Amino acid sequence: MRKTYLKKVPFIIMIIWTCLLSFGYAQGLQEIKGTVRDSDGPLSDVTITSISTGKSTKSDASGQFTIEAPLDSDLKFSLIGYQVSVVKITSQNLSVTLQKGDEQIDEVVVVSYGTQQKSKITGAIAEMDAAKAKDLPVGQFTQKLQGRIAGAQVTQVNGRPGQGMAVRIRGAASMNAGNTPLYVVDGQAITGDINNINPDEIESFSVLKDASATALYGSRAANGVVLITTKKGKSEGVMVDFNTYYGAQYLPNRGRPDVMNATEFAQWQKMFYEDKIKYEKWVLPATGKAEIPDDYKNPEQYGEGTDWFDVLFDPGAPIQNYSLSVLGNSEKVSVGVTAGYFNQKGILLNTGYQRYSFRANTEYRPNKRVTLGFNVAPSLQLDHNTLINTDGQRQVIDGAFITSPISPAINADGSLPLTTNTYGMFANPNWLRVLQEKQDNYKRFRILGNVSAKINIWDNLNFATRADYDLGNNVQQNFVPSTAGGGLFVAPPQKATGAYNTGNYYSWLNENVLTYNKSINDHNFDALVGYTTQRYMSQGGWLSKTDFPNDDIPWLSAGATVTGSGSNTASWTIESLIARLNYDYKGKYLVSAAMRRDGSSRFGADKKWGSFPSISVGWLVSNEDFLMDHPTISMLKLRVSYGLVGNNNIGNYTSIAMMGTTNYVFGGALSQGLSITSLGNTLLSWEKTDQWDIGFDLSLFQNRINLHYDYYHKVTDGMLYPVELPRASGFSSISTNVGAFKFWGHELSVDANIMKRGDFTWNSDFNISFNRNEVVKLGTNDTPIGGYSNQGDFNRTQVGHPIGQFYGYIFDGVYMNQAEFDSQPKHISSKVGTARMKDLNNDGVIDIDDRTFLGDPNPDFIFGFNNTFRYKSWDLGILFTGSVGAKTMAATFENIENLDGVFNMRKEMLQMWRSEEDPGNGQVPRTLTGTTELYRFNNSRWVFDADYLNLKNITIGKSFEFKSDYIRSLRVYGSVQEAFLWTKYPYANPEVSTSGINPLSLGIDQTAYPIPRTYTIGLNVGF
Repeated sequence: MRKTYLKKVPFIIMIIWTCLLSFGYAQGLQEIKGTVRDSDGPLSDVTITSISTGKSTKSDASGQFTIEAPLDSDLKFSLIGYQVSVVKITSQNLSVTLQKGDEQIDEVVVVSYGTQQKSKITGAIAEMDAAKAKDLPVGQFTQKLQGRIAGAQVTQVNGRPGQGMAVRIRGAASMNAGNTPLYVVDGQAITGDINNINPDEIESFSVLKDASATALYGSRAANGVVLITTKKGKSEGVMVDFNTYYGAQYLPNRGRPDVMNATEFAQWQKMFYEDKIKYEKWVLPATGKAEIPDDYKNPEQYGEGTDWFDVLFDPGAPIQNYSLSVLGNSEKVSVGVTAGYFNQKGILLNTGYQRYSFRANTEYRPNKRVTLGFNVAPSLQLDHNTLINTDGQRQVIDGAFITSPISPAINADGSLPLTTNTYGMFANPNWLRVLQEKQDNYKRFRILGNVSAKINIWDNLNFATRADYDLGNNVQQNFVPSTAGGGLFVAPPQKATGAYNTGNYYSWLNENVLTYNKSINDHNFDALVGYTTQRYMSQGGWLSKTDFPNDDIPWLSAGATVTGSGSNTASWTIESLIARLNYDYKGKYLVSAAMRRDGSSRFGADKKWGSFPSISVGWLVSNEDFLMDHPTISMLKLRVSYGLVGNNNIGNYTSIAMMGTTNYVFGGALSQGLSITSLGNTLLSWEKTDQWDIGFDLSLFQNRINLHYDYYHKVTDGMLYPVELPRASGFSSISTNVGAFKFWGHELSVDANIMKRGDFTWNSDFNISFNRNEVVKLGTNDTPIGGYSNQGDFNRTQVGHPIGQFYGYIFDGVYMNQAEFDSQPKHISSKVGTARMKDLNNDGVIDIDDRTFLGDPNPDFIFGFNNTFRYKSWDLGILFTGSVGAKTMAATFENIENLDGVFNMRKEMLQMWRSEEDPGNGQVPRTLTGTTELYRFNNSRWVFDADYLNLKNITIGKSFEFKSDYIRSLRVYGSVQEAFLWTKYPYANPEVSTSGINPLSLGIDQTAYPIPRTYTIGLNVGF
């Protein structure tokens, strides 16, 4: 078992936490006396519990009691038929009055198609108040969920403005149907991008994790569901809040590529050509002599040279946000309006993202039985140079740091050179010029909204209907001048190119739901039935041109030659029936059963409909007589659930035969026609996930400590997979449902009021998740996916193994001398001084059959630890996130350990093998032509531990009290995002994944856009 210091961090946190809780309780005990009464006189048999010590007593016939407890701690007073009262001990003599009525109202949580009392929930649901993360200076609401929800792996795979977030719930994974959860905003299921949503519009999140909680979303629920509730008017009167922050973003120093400076690079090149002359009899083509090229004869002349990271990145790139909300409520009308503007300049030059957003939620109640709603949320997103290839394999960032550091980015006269090459290197553009001159602007306009009506038909019988709409239009304009064209291997000038892409879509959704609740003695029923239907349609077109007269006019009308054009359209529909029944007996014994039946145009003709049932049971143990007045346990609930959900993201037309253009010859002339290009499958269906969950919820010391635990096990079957066909059929494969993955894991979350002394409070929450997976079936022959090529094919998915493990050779050093070479297995290209890989099959030859699994990009566990401190008007928030057990493959080594003299490289390459007398460090081979390729094959040298502990955010704030008719509250704060990162991974981001959350190719680092450290100051004002 691998041991790292980070593996111990979550457990150290829990030990310290327990000690602090104990310290918080271990204050000096005092004898507290008092009397408890109601409006009619003294009360006997009232249970009085010290929340800090757990000790309890009861009042006598005269209402008097005596108990030992610390001053400034809390006492809980409870008696059947009276509201529970919590009283702070301010003196050693107390007088307490209880109010008649039921116990405190149970917290209500947003669930599928409605709300439910938290105590009666039997599924795995995690909720979060958005106010807990209001100070994070982020543009995407998913960033606010990082480290907050057990079972939700929220990672930032790159730092592009307005992008880069990836969310997986309980390790969700599919081969071809996506892994992103379904997002539902105020009851509206969202299709596509979610970045249009302003985080300041959101009031709360509910994350539905098990099949019981998600079953009512049926064939779209396999990856989990995130319910988002936006702000609405609730309190009487009008409340106005203005929030703003402004900050600066910086590229952290740690994790920069450790490539050579100009002197080091010239020195390496000098040694490279010395060895070519010595071992290969090389001569300089220009002179025909065995001499070093002029660029490298005198390395000391260059000094540091060009640091391409300093050149391309903008220190102090600004980020700003402005948000205004107006919430109002009266007897008949409720209104919630939020308007926002967000602007993030990228730390990479000439990149950025802006968002304009508006949301209005309106509710009108003409009478007690009818409620009408109208919500609308337009948004406009502007991406500038963030959707082109700024990062990734041999793109702008990657290309820049493998460029010669000898070449200047800016000439002495201030002009920009076209190319940045020194002798023997591949042609390169000037990447600074590429960034400054390329134009790629992407506009996304979207309107979300709905109209709804709720009617109370009869007592507890209610009907709700709603019509949701989602309209979007996208326009992309791209122009690359001749001086910024080309790329690695192809330097400018090139022909200028331009492109114009446009797309639009609409989606409508109609839902009709009938609900009924009834209590008969101690039996409580809550029933729901409904019908929903949705249609989505998109269309797009594109045009690209070249042969522009110059670089001054970027419009397509100036281009003379069309290089590409086309259009497309796509649509899908879904129709569904839903039903749910919740039952409880005496509020102790809970049962919930749900069913959704989906019919989808995406499914095959013989599999149009699918059913998705679930059932869950719960036992509220704390409502039993033997725990009712327990001094420590405030609430204990046990729950078990089972259900079946699906994933319908199999493509719109995968189930039917597709046609494409084909050329035919008629009468000796070429004619265009059509032919079938892929076979259909009338039995093609959705991916199915059956899942069961067992868990408990425990609250201690009058809800001072709350624990939630879940164990889950799920199997996803019927994954879309291409099955090979006999060549005689005319087709190579057909898509069918034959893949299966297994998932299981544990989740634990704890939140606690650790300390409350006078004006000081400390609240904390901690969560940890252990997710595991295994491949069960792949097609009819269990043929592995990936890992067939020596380069660029980094992951393999194979039956019996975790999904998407790294695959390649195990690096075994260098053949240091002739004796070692003679006695060791060899590759066909091996020589003394070249790279050696392990001969795993012991056949004496190193070849493709010696590759193996090199590591798992999936972590053993992830965790989050959040703390909030308050002292009088000051507050301090600290958020940690962490991951342990994952590996990351630095695939950039394919470039920065290339020993052919064509790229800049890691500094370690200076320690290469040159002779038996000068063997280097034993890790870097020689540069002999024809022997270097094996060193560039996927191998264990590239794989690193990706354990990390991230101090994600620190925020300190000061609130000011106002006695004013105009200002209700004012708070100023300062914040640092991405404050500090502890990791052994040598590069910038241990969470990096070039392919996002594609489970088949996780954890590959091919130079992602860096995540900035952000310093902000902010202001919250209430009117």
